[in-house]
Amino acid sequence: MGRFDAKTSLKGQATIPVEVRRALGLEPGGSVQFLVGSDGDVRVIAKTRTMRHLKGIFGPLDAPLDVDDAIARTVQSKTILDADD
Repeated sequence: MGRFDAKTSLKGQATIPVEVRRALGLEPGGSVQFLVGSDGDVRVIAKTRTMRHLKGIFGPLDAPLDVDDAIARTVQSKTILDADD
């Protein structure tokens, strides 16, 4: 853990300190996402191009997950819920 300072430019740009980039796994040309909570706390998340961050999102699996089917079922259930409104 640590505390790292950065200044903003006139355009509102800031350089992310190298220690923070390393902690985020942020590579040159990468993107970050800022999440602002209702309490004003801000979280910075490195957007990733891999799907590693999704590992375990569906819980333990007995068999490979058909992602297309999971998406279709989610869209269908959302459509049904919206129709009830």
